[in-house]
Amino acid sequence: MSTATPLTTTTAGTYRWDGASAAAPAPRPRRGRLRALLAGGLVLGVGSAATLAAWTDSEWVYGAGSGDGGVAASYFEVEQNVWDGLSGAANFVDREEQELAGGLSFSPLQATSLSPGDVVYAPMQLRTAARSAGASVTVGPAVDPVVRAAAVTAEGDLFAALRYSLRAGVAKADCGAAAFTSAAGTPLVTSSALTSGSSAGAVELAPATETAPGDPVDLCFAITLPGGSSESLMGASATPVWSFTSQSR
Repeated sequence: MSTATPLTTTTAGTYRWDGASAAAPAPRPRRGRLRALLAGGLVLGVGSAATLAAWTDSEWVYGAGSGDGGVAASYFEVEQNVWDGLSGAANFVDREEQELAGGLSFSPLQATSLSPGDVVYAPMQLRTAARSAGASVTVGPAVDPVVRAAAVTAEGDLFAALRYSLRAGVAKADCGAAAFTSAAGTPLVTSSALTSGSSAGAVELAPATETAPGDPVDLCFAITLPGGSSESLMGASATPVWSFTSQSR
């Protein structure tokens, strides 16, 4: 096994390897060296930019509203009381369908036995349910939900003949003639036809708390069969139904 001859330098300026000689490598052109330096400079530039990067951090918040829950819509509900509880006690109920309308209790006469000139009165109350926002309430004209045969005109004539008034702030015990001949309460409707009478203003209901309903507002209806009404109305009946429209506030 032969051993390679070490690289030696001759006096002629040549190199020899294992008995072979070769010319010394020529110097590289300046352009190549410049490119190499530029390339090195670019590498250094990238490395330098990387060392200037800043630390980053993120913070997050959410719309909590109150407690641990997110943003939430308010609750809204109005209840009525027509004093139809046991023995005429207060009975606040949510009746949002015409078929479930609360029946007003009229006095001093039965509303089914009116004569011309008679007036009957009926109290009721409105309030906001527990957790509800406050409300502005208006009442519109009454409607007659009974579908009548074309030949039966007296009932329709009676509905058209009746007049009604409505006051707010008149308690059950005071819901009578004196309330409408004095300055008691706030007049909402005054001697208007059932088909056209709507409240001149709104009834304001206080907001409730999380555990208790809002304070009730007293209302008092008066229904009149005007004097001089036609005898053709005798024995006729009508069923006026009012709708209270509530808007949250």
